[in-house]
Amino acid sequence: MGNMAKKIKRSKSATANTNSPVVGQKSPLIQQTTSLYLTLSPTAYDDTKDGAEPRVHSMPVKGLCAEHIAPHLLSYYSPLNGILLNFSNPRISETSEDIFRTETAPVLSHSIDEYAVSYVWLTCDFLIFRPSKGVKLDGVVSLQSESVLGLLCYNYFNAAIEREKLPEDWNWNGEKWLDGAGKEVSSAITFIVEDFEASGQDGISIMGTMREG
Repeated sequence: MGNMAKKIKRSKSATANTNSPVVGQKSPLIQQTTSLYLTLSPTAYDDTKDGAEPRVHSMPVKGLCAEHIAPHLLSYYSPLNGILLNFSNPRISETSEDIFRTETAPVLSHSIDEYAVSYVWLTCDFLIFRPSKGVKLDGVVSLQSESVLGLLCYNYFNAAIEREKLPEDWNWNGEKWLDGAGKEVSSAITFIVEDFEASGQDGISIMGTMREG
């Protein structure tokens, strides 16, 4: 029972994934088509409502998205290795080999022994924020201290640049950072991503540098 419970909670990515940057080759915004092997609750089986004609796959797709995908919006989702920003074009299939078929034929889910839920493949087109090492980002200054400069990227993601990663000619005046020309650092700046840490529902924390090499 314990092993099966763990299997039910886990999702599995298909090998047929596609990735493409939304803007340029070094963009942190990625469009990715991914298939996940997910549990389908019995309440999502029925496509018929109030005697109307059934809509093919409507309820199963809505049920899967509501249970497994929508709760992860704007948070780090490990199967996608990034922050889930949006998803579209959800569709289901019986096997991973059928994920790109456009036919609307009935799909049979996989039931295991006496367990109430069954399994089916859900494929979606995802928009993901994935800041890989070396990518340049723009951030608005949101926090200043002697040891770190805090930034806000895309008006949502937090980034931090430690003192030793700031330009060598910058100076701390006791309240704010001053650039090489002696001007206060208070607007948007460009930095290079060094790493990031995922923290589930709290999103990610980005570590950056303003020094080349």
